[in-house]
Amino acid sequence: MKIVLYGRAGHAYTVAFKNFLNSTDIPYIYKDISKDAAAREHSKELYDGVAKYPTLFVDDKVYLTPTTEEFNKIMQDLNLRA
Repeated sequence: MKIVLYGRAGHAYTVAFKNFLNSTDIPYIYKDISKDAAAREHSKELYDGVAKYPTLFVDDKVYLTPTTEEFNKIMQDLNLRA
């Protein structure tokens, strides 16, 4: 399973999602779109020219700005627990 999270330092959802992922044994990749130009440009492609976050990638699926409830459901479906 490959998990990638685009976010921004200090953003509440980004921090919460990173904290959850850090508490699991599953490795993931985090990209801060304020520092990673390629991730920022990719974000703009996904959101019609606007860089938004968080964005969650799980294997071939893309979750655009998931809420906490959506994130929790995704993690539950993946059988990931903190």
